[in-house]
Amino acid sequence: MFSDQEISQLTAEIDAQLLELRSLSGDTSLKSGDKETQLVKQNQAIATATKEPAKSFLQKFWKAAKADLCEEDGVLYKQWKKWGDLDNKEAMDKFKVVLTGLGLTGNLLSSALVAVMVIVLHIGVKAFCDEYGDCKENS
Repeated sequence: MFSDQEISQLTAEIDAQLLELRSLSGDTSLKSGDKETQLVKQNQAIATATKEPAKSFLQKFWKAAKADLCEEDGVLYKQWKKWGDLDNKEAMDKFKVVLTGLGLTGNLLSSALVAVMVIVLHIGVKAFCDEYGDCKENS
């Protein structure tokens, strides 16, 4: 579990990266594919933390997180459907469990957690689930 101070720091970093991405795009109506091309910093953080290509790791993350994030009865899916956003603390708790299960710890866990949260929030839950769910047979 993260301390309250760590949660505040991670949330601030997530918000700062999302703000940066939104200012880069200048257009909130971008298609998912256009939004994904902006995620260079986040993909690089995932590759550094996991020692594998971001897309490959995100496919593994999708498989591990899909029950909460991509299926209709999932806690995070319901939040996104209702509010169009995720509660940072609850999403971080769920994502942390998944990322730890995928072998990440310490600073690598924190940097991957921020990157994954930013990617999911930036492109949207449905787009994330569609993008990485479509790859499930190929991984």
